[in-house]
Amino acid sequence: MNKNSKLQLLLILSIIIGTCLSFTPSKDTVFLEDFQGTSSRWVNSQQAAYNGIVEIRASVDPIDASDKGLVLTQKAKKYAITSKLIKPVDNKGRDLVIQYEVKLQTGLDCGGAYIKLYSYSDNFESENVDEKTPYSIMFGPDKCGQENRIHFIVRAKNPLTGEHQEKLITARPPIRIDKIAHLYTLHIKPDNTFSIFVDGVSVLDGDFHKDFTPAFNPPKEIDDPSDKKPSTWVDEETIKDPEATKPEDWDETQPARIEDPEAVKPDDWQDNEPELVPSDETQPEEWNEEDDGEWEAPLIQNPKCSLGNCGEWKAPLIENPLYKGIWSHPMIPNPEYIGEWKPKQIPNPDYFEVENPYIVEPIGAVGIEVWTMSQDILFDNFIITHDKSEADKFASETFYPKHKLEEERQAAKEAAEAAEMDPSESFVDMALSYFNIIQEQATTNPLILVVSVSALILPIVFCMTRSSPKKPVSTPAATKVENKVEKKQESSSEEEEEEEEEEQKTSVKKRTNKVK
Repeated sequence: MNKNSKLQLLLILSIIIGTCLSFTPSKDTVFLEDFQGTSSRWVNSQQAAYNGIVEIRASVDPIDASDKGLVLTQKAKKYAITSKLIKPVDNKGRDLVIQYEVKLQTGLDCGGAYIKLYSYSDNFESENVDEKTPYSIMFGPDKCGQENRIHFIVRAKNPLTGEHQEKLITARPPIRIDKIAHLYTLHIKPDNTFSIFVDGVSVLDGDFHKDFTPAFNPPKEIDDPSDKKPSTWVDEETIKDPEATKPEDWDETQPARIEDPEAVKPDDWQDNEPELVPSDETQPEEWNEEDDGEWEAPLIQNPKCSLGNCGEWKAPLIENPLYKGIWSHPMIPNPEYIGEWKPKQIPNPDYFEVENPYIVEPIGAVGIEVWTMSQDILFDNFIITHDKSEADKFASETFYPKHKLEEERQAAKEAAEAAEMDPSESFVDMALSYFNIIQEQATTNPLILVVSVSALILPIVFCMTRSSPKKPVSTPAATKVENKVEKKQESSSEEEEEEEEEEQKTSVKKRTNKVK
């Protein structure tokens, strides 16, 4: 990272910490939650199954410790927490934008991090929410095993029967599974189209009439269930040539590959040399044959076989020129072929048409109702609005500066791990570089000095205390005996020396060094 890039990060951090949130929602924004207030309008369900503990707090490794979010603190728990809207949201003839942040602080093994926008009802009570509570939209990431997708589900009402059915987008855009914050945005438009964004980048554009399963509108015609394929109908397009016969010289017993008849064993080939031989390592002094068994030196690669010229010699395999394989009849067009049979079509008695499926049932609350095997999932910066530009502006002040810093920090961490760097040395060098920049810039912008010292020193101390010494690299050639007896400092007391000697004797555990 060059000097200018580091300075830009310091300036961004200064802006985040040193300024107040300037976003002021208009009347188009119907719900806004950044969890920065002292009181909470979120209510936990009192249903017995939903016993996961929810907390409003900062992330585990925050960019700004004062930036709080809603955290699902426990794994293997169910959660249901809801915030009612001031008035129902109706998106008829209007855009509808739903946006929030998710930070999978410990990853996501199996569970959801999606939200539900519950259908408005005079009888709706947050304390009674469960998995059967009617919702209008479900949106957000979900992962379990190979299942990995951003959900967008609309719960639509059948105008003929009055029953509801879940309509899922057919596409399966993947979620982001790293441990930094990500922004999920759903934009529903009155032209019956929608877009899904992750971190401001479009990952799916779709059509309500074409891109949901099952479709909002059933087909006008369906197969006639009483129509049956005639017994004389021929739908085999090709048949075996009845006049073809296997040639007399066709030998099916020939293998596909044979030994090369022209190959000759090299003169330096050593048939009787073993590939592994005992090393010259001697028996350790602390080895006890009664406890540890008979000492055998570990096996190593035979230096005489470094060119791979030991063991039983076999000629290399080549393609068999006589190989033909199993003979089969050639296929020819079927002269009696009629075509693929299909049942005749009849009018669908259950047909109806929804002209504008983008219109969802009025929304009365937003909530999180999930089960997860991961802990510390953080939700933050919810916004529901009829103006996409307001959601973008809100994200520009709450998400993007923080996200850029998290990406930079994550990239630096991955680079350090890839290079197998000593963590403490790496962060010391980085700290010195940052302090040089701070010293140069502090005279013109004092805010940088105050913010940067705090922002730099705390992560450095934190990371250094987490670092551990690198483990020695072991080789498959020989498994060395570990000496687990730790040397202790000399004691001025003879009794302490005797205790130390006894402890050293008992700490030697049985070990083996044979190559399996």
